[in-house]
Amino acid sequence: MHFISSIIDIKPYTITVLFDNNEQRKINFESILLDFPVLKKPGIFISATLDDYPTLKWDGLAKMKELDGTIVPAPLDFSPDMLYQMSEKV
Repeated sequence: MHFISSIIDIKPYTITVLFDNNEQRKINFESILLDFPVLKKPGIFISATLDDYPTLKWDGLAKMKELDGTIVPAPLDFSPDMLYQMSEKV
């Protein structure tokens, strides 16, 4: 399993990160923008941060149902292994 150690650079639709194996890799998100159209907004896309897992996340872009049935905002995040497979070595 791979984890993201740090974000190096964010540009619209690509994020360069350092993985836990010390590889710098560029992740191109263009192929998944149809499934996550909210990420098409450059101002939103560049707001990516690392969560505790650690992987990339965007706060408040997903929804989650609480035990009482209330729908609340949740972070949108992706499996770090999937991001590693989507990426190319820099």
